[in-house]
Amino acid sequence: MSSTYTLSDDCGLTASFTPFGATWLSAKFNGRELMLGHADVAAYATEKSFLGCMVGRYANRIAGSRYVLDGQEVKLPSNEGPNLLHGGSPGYHLRDWTLLYADSRELRLKLHSPDGDQGFPGALDVELSYRITGPGEVRLSWTARCSKPCPVNLTNHSYFNLDGTEERIDAHRVRLEALRVLPVDWAGLPSGEPTAVNGTRFDLREWTPALGADGAGFDHCFIGSGAQMRSGDGRVQLDIGTSLPGLQYYTGRHLTGSRGRTGRAFPAFAGFAIEPQYWPDSPNHPGWPSAVVRPGEVQAHHILYRFSTPA
Repeated sequence: MSSTYTLSDDCGLTASFTPFGATWLSAKFNGRELMLGHADVAAYATEKSFLGCMVGRYANRIAGSRYVLDGQEVKLPSNEGPNLLHGGSPGYHLRDWTLLYADSRELRLKLHSPDGDQGFPGALDVELSYRITGPGEVRLSWTARCSKPCPVNLTNHSYFNLDGTEERIDAHRVRLEALRVLPVDWAGLPSGEPTAVNGTRFDLREWTPALGADGAGFDHCFIGSGAQMRSGDGRVQLDIGTSLPGLQYYTGRHLTGSRGRTGRAFPAFAGFAIEPQYWPDSPNHPGWPSAVVRPGEVQAHHILYRFSTPA
């Protein structure tokens, strides 16, 4: 199993990573563990909830495990009923990424995904870095190049519990800078065009309970680029900013299949994931922001995580 690497800002933040899955293992801020994870790195090889890892080649879902690009249909192996979730099997979260560089402030990794991997056309090469960029700040950035036209949608799938526990996040509060949200069907696939959040349970532009006013939770793509979360005790805030066009906000309803550092099974809603990404199923919606990378192009994105103590 891969080694672990720890970055520090010398101001109260330490963050640990492993090249296996390019996984973010731990984030401790002023001594409090803020991420859900395992005690043993080897446990990530059988993890079903994607804790902390990078997912791809296409994060989220592709309906019917197929799409048409440049007049050609591409058929992909299904892994969630008839649909594709997080790039198929084996996903990038189960790959040993190659170490490029590591010191106390930065970790750089790369991944080569050959032509036809997971059913996708083109050889994909990704270079990724986790870097301390300021007090309480971790910047995740990557570039992707592909030898054939192909949709590429990478993201990090970390789960946070800002109270430092493995209990439910009911007392957390969320604020999303999003005017629109994608409606979804029973399978989690987009069921229409983005709709306004005004007057709905999806209006999270002001501080709102993390599971929503009705406590039902979320697993939806919000059309925005910024999010804020606060711990239930008010001692920690996480701000997330990104260059990507959507924020999948998932409150962990199905975390019950995983176990935490203590070995105890998580309850539902034990943590939240905010996954910046292209919109789900975008290869089947030509008018949506395009994730397609063509030969000679470089796709470049970042996610900035900032941990702080609220004033």
